[in-house]
Amino acid sequence: MNKTQLIKWGFKLLCGIGIAIVLCGNVVNAQDKPKSPISTLNDDNFKKKMAKGFVLVHFTAQYQFAALDTKLFDGIKGFEGCVIYVVDHSEVKKVVKKLRIRNYPSLALFHNGSKKEVWKADMDGEVDVTNKHIKKAIEDAMSGDVF
Repeated sequence: MNKTQLIKWGFKLLCGIGIAIVLCGNVVNAQDKPKSPISTLNDDNFKKKMAKGFVLVHFTAQYQFAALDTKLFDGIKGFEGCVIYVVDHSEVKKVVKKLRIRNYPSLALFHNGSKKEVWKADMDGEVDVTNKHIKKAIEDAMSGDVF
């Protein structure tokens, strides 16, 4: 191998290593980007998020007296494809006004963009609902689609 061939071979090797570093760097950098452009619910994207399938929205507030029992959502997430969102009322002021929610926490069930059921908290912050009630509402909405 003469000197010229050795220089050409070395240059090609360096170029290959440089391209590999650039490509690997882009793969690593891409992992930091958010997966979804819509990460939270707000008044602007609320209808879009409710448009497909069953969606249960849990409305909260910083000043609410009581919190919902976490066992309430057992068996709901994924039941007939149900998705659960937890949203602060200040993020969706127009929706809260339209649903007339004044006490928190409260729940609302949507199916394909239309409201099916709303469970509102009483003055003490207690919501009179169980996961059986929510499942029944989902089943009722499913049977309503058949006829």
